[in-house]
Amino acid sequence: MDLLLVLGVVLVAAFVGGQLAHKLTLPSVTGYILVGVVLGSSVTGLLGAAELAALEPINAFALGLIGLSIGGELKWRFLAQKWQNFGLLFLGESLTTLLLVVIVIGALSRNLALALILGVLALAPAPATILGVVRDYKTRGRFPGEVMSLVALDSLWCILAFTVVTTLLNLYYYGIQPGKGVLGHIATEIGPAIVLGVLLGFVGVNITNRIPLPKQRQVLITALLFLAVGLPRYLGISYLLVTLLTGTIIVNMTPKFRRFFDALQTVDAPVLVVFLTLAGARLQLQALPAVGILGAAYVVSRLLGKLLGSRLADASCHMLPTSCSRINPTHRRYIGLARTPQAGVAIGLSLLAEQQLPLPEGVVVTVIVGSVILFQLIGPPLIVKALRETGSIAEDAT
Repeated sequence: MDLLLVLGVVLVAAFVGGQLAHKLTLPSVTGYILVGVVLGSSVTGLLGAAELAALEPINAFALGLIGLSIGGELKWRFLAQKWQNFGLLFLGESLTTLLLVVIVIGALSRNLALALILGVLALAPAPATILGVVRDYKTRGRFPGEVMSLVALDSLWCILAFTVVTTLLNLYYYGIQPGKGVLGHIATEIGPAIVLGVLLGFVGVNITNRIPLPKQRQVLITALLFLAVGLPRYLGISYLLVTLLTGTIIVNMTPKFRRFFDALQTVDAPVLVVFLTLAGARLQLQALPAVGILGAAYVVSRLLGKLLGSRLADASCHMLPTSCSRINPTHRRYIGLARTPQAGVAIGLSLLAEQQLPLPEGVVVTVIVGSVILFQLIGPPLIVKALRETGSIAEDAT
């Protein structure tokens, strides 16, 4: 079938699925993914392996959008001011989640590489889902802002950890011997991405500041996004890291940064809908029985890691009160609950993991897509609970 026709069918079907999900008080993301499952090879076969391979550039473009959006949340001045207060919360939850998932998955699968990759992916949040819930309610106070700041840090940490872990696994676990040493190899993976991301970021700053007409700006910003994804793919470096750094430079180097990100919002909706639908199409229903226990273990260990990590961080704050002096104790207890959903970042990295590593075929994507569906179902109510318990929802919005 012609790919343009496939894209048209995907968008229409995803729109219908999103509307049905909304009527059932579910996130639209859940509807898109479930429609993808129906369109995939497990059900109708409309999106088979050939179609998914041909549409792979859309996945890369969508991940570029996600990277830029995450970078746009990393405001250095704000993070520098707040790090002393929520740095311990971030580290406590992240490390607890990572270690718990790695231990549980490693014990079940006896596959260190699989355990490490799923442990890293467990760090990935769903910024759009969390922000959507926050916007749906008339929130007040500091808690929503604290959550979104930690979500941006989660995403950055996840992307950096993924880059390092995949490099180390290729070097040592799978027997590829570097000629320049492990640090040199990691530097060649991350260094060029940093340089390119910073350069493109300053290009974006100049476009934002010097192009006065919105339509002209939109054309050049879209071109910049294509370059921020296409150049790294051509050079064989991490385009997700490049786009994240590009967004970070723009949000920190120009007070007019909203011009840039407003222009992105004019193109992101259909691209992200197609991306999530294609992710659902990759879910192999026939593989669920084989990975069911593994998937359940991943979901439970990730959720426990979030909750236990927040409690451990809260206990550490009591022992080191100066480290969390400006964070409300109630906020500390519920901040992990508000960061449970997963979506685009985890899905995108799971696809990259299976491209870059000789992992068991389809296992990572199946586990992650299945867990994303579940976390999209249980995550929003947990966010609402955290907002209520911290007094962040105005009375007339309850």
